[in-house]
Amino acid sequence: MKYNSFYFQLFRGTMKKVLTERYGQDFARDTMKKACNLYKKLVLDADDIGAGNPMAYNELFALAFVAPYIASGKRIAPEIVQEMMRRSLYRVKFYFSMVDLNTPQGKLSNQKSILKYVKWYTPERERRYPNSFKVDFVGKPYEEACYYRITRCPICAYCKRLGVEELMPLLCELDKVMIGLQHGVLHREQTIASGGGGCDYFITGDREQLKPEDKN
Repeated sequence: MKYNSFYFQLFRGTMKKVLTERYGQDFARDTMKKACNLYKKLVLDADDIGAGNPMAYNELFALAFVAPYIASGKRIAPEIVQEMMRRSLYRVKFYFSMVDLNTPQGKLSNQKSILKYVKWYTPERERRYPNSFKVDFVGKPYEEACYYRITRCPICAYCKRLGVEELMPLLCELDKVMIGLQHGVLHREQTIASGGGGCDYFITGDREQLKPEDKN
């Protein structure tokens, strides 16, 4: 995978602050120093999912938190990794809050991002990059819903290869946080990390009221 240090550098200070609070300054300094070089290795060793892949940022983002966990020899408790993720997201909450999923414009923005990937991941690209994200719309609850489903996740597969699959459920939980920052609610039934056949994204605005039949 093509290396890009943006997400690691963006969240580096927040991650170090959390580690300092929990484990002390020396531990935080040494861990983040090791994590910087390790992050680059993790990215370069990841499966190639294609230059210009619109969903590559998801993996680059996730690996930013995997790197210090591995660099510490797993001495960071998973719940502390989750705290690092949560606080890092809130550091840039202004970016997510620009989208309001209660509005038609917000829903359209959400849909455009995933449709951009669906359009990009042509059959030819799937042959070239067979390990990239696989997205469909099977099970869409109703026509106006913001909905899609991921049935193949390179992040989950890579975490298993790295022996850190315990982090995957925490990474999946971040979806709820990010969508919450966009004034939305994620109604999820399953994830690949939890053994499901896919990760479903059924998203509504946090001021919307679901009809009983929409929940079935």
